[in-house]
Amino acid sequence: MRIAIVDDERPARSELKYLVSQCEPEAEITEAESSEEFLKILEENQFDVCFVDINLGGMNGTTMASMLKTKCPDTQIIFATAFRDYAVKAFEIGATDYLLKPFDYERVKKTMERLKEQTKEKQAPSEWEINKIMVNTGTSFQVLDVAKIVYIETEKRSCKIHMADGSFYLQNESLNNYEMNLRRCRFYRIHKSYLINLDYVMEMQVSYNNGYCVRLKHYEKECLPIGRSQIKEFRQIFEK
Repeated sequence: MRIAIVDDERPARSELKYLVSQCEPEAEITEAESSEEFLKILEENQFDVCFVDINLGGMNGTTMASMLKTKCPDTQIIFATAFRDYAVKAFEIGATDYLLKPFDYERVKKTMERLKEQTKEKQAPSEWEINKIMVNTGTSFQVLDVAKIVYIETEKRSCKIHMADGSFYLQNESLNNYEMNLRRCRFYRIHKSYLINLDYVMEMQVSYNNGYCVRLKHYEKECLPIGRSQIKEFRQIFEK
């Protein structure tokens, strides 16, 4: 689970991070001390859950949450604040929960349990789900079989979809969108610039500066970098 904590008070961030990690030890937690810093992080990252304080100094937390809901509608928003008066506004925005400071472990635990249940429900297969996506070729819209996509990479402000037959499609879409839409299809974001199909993974190798990279079937000559924060989770996928 990828979690963001946005709070301009370091002690509050640290306390909430500790409590969340006690409930979800494998969670990948990112901290931001302002709305501006978080929105910048959001340009290259996707989160399952975002804990947001109301008073962030600059932009109000409810305003930032509204922007987050528009950009990433599937991200769960939980307000974590000392202010009681914003609860109605929070739920109007679509917040999942409303935590009050000082944080209580049992209360945080209930929130995390609810989040995990909602995640399971979303991941449950639907009779309408099809493993295909539509791409714009310039002259038509072509339907691609997701199973034949090896990986997707950022290409300036667009994305390049690499197929098993060596062909590719350049699309005016963000990698965040592909990550969100293809997560159920066994795609994993190994780096801010790469989203890979786990079914094509051949091996993980040591790379420069003690980093790691991955080689994929049909693209053996390329070695795609794995972000340092993703290495542990990536290995665990294959160790289960």
